[in-house]
Amino acid sequence: MKTKKTFTKQEFTHYKEMNKSAKNWTHFCTYQLLPHALQGEHHVIELPSLQLSYSNRKGGFMHNAMSPKGMISIAVIQECKGKACFDRMKLHKGDILFFDDSKAFNFMSNDHIKVAIVSLSIELEIIEKLGLSSLLGYFMRDENMYFSNLLTTILEEVNSVEGIARLEHYQERIFTTLKHIIKKQNLQKTKLTEGEKVALIIRDQIYHHMDAKISIASLSEEHQVSQQTLQNSFRSLFGFTPKLFLRLLKLNLVHHDLRNAHSKEASVSKIALKWGFMHMGRFSGYYTALFGENPSVTLKTYYPLEDTISSDCTMRQEEMA
Repeated sequence: MKTKKTFTKQEFTHYKEMNKSAKNWTHFCTYQLLPHALQGEHHVIELPSLQLSYSNRKGGFMHNAMSPKGMISIAVIQECKGKACFDRMKLHKGDILFFDDSKAFNFMSNDHIKVAIVSLSIELEIIEKLGLSSLLGYFMRDENMYFSNLLTTILEEVNSVEGIARLEHYQERIFTTLKHIIKKQNLQKTKLTEGEKVALIIRDQIYHHMDAKISIASLSEEHQVSQQTLQNSFRSLFGFTPKLFLRLLKLNLVHHDLRNAHSKEASVSKIALKWGFMHMGRFSGYYTALFGENPSVTLKTYYPLEDTISSDCTMRQEEMA
């Protein structure tokens, strides 16, 4: 973390801007689930041992996210219009989540979501005083939106001319509010149906290992649940049917390969077939609706290297050892 006080704000319309403006956060294996998925804005306030991050996203994305190194993060969901998940938690407005930098967490939303995050250095005494390490992986409900409103007020004041000079005062207000909330609220774990638990297992199973032969019937049989249960569970967690969810992931992998194709022998049909699209007309329609251009245009256009989906995110089952 920087030793000086800084405040930045940036709107973004694509992956590179989104990642750069996140300040000390890392996003990777980013999948676009709706046309406007990578549109939004970030506001970030940095102090020597504390960072406030404000993310306002239009939604329709899924990626892995890692919090700033050496920090414990407390996130409050300020708005959640559709379905959203963080790791194995279903998100709702007013949820306060606790997590650290020990691993990457899968984060997805199918609609507008607004999140404010306080990241605290693990060297701060307040970490032990509040017992934050014991809260990791749990959530609380900010039922009266005290925490959310405080962070919104801080952002509004920092946006003013004199706000940046009062950051140390804000830090004490944050600690006091957290102490109050932790004392008054009960820790909770997301309650999931058996079908939703299976849907999350499938998400993790296919996220890095997309096999062109995956089908809803095969997933249903493998996990011993009915196809109707999978339908209901995917809608409940992600806001998409399993068929549409799989198709959107595969379209992203096609998009990645088209953007990074260097061989003159590369063709739209070969890449589409690689990821299981057999009907070129339907495929082209799906692709254009999601990415706003014909796949042949993507193939012919030069794009600066952006690791939206790296090679680690695109393994197929038949390519696994």
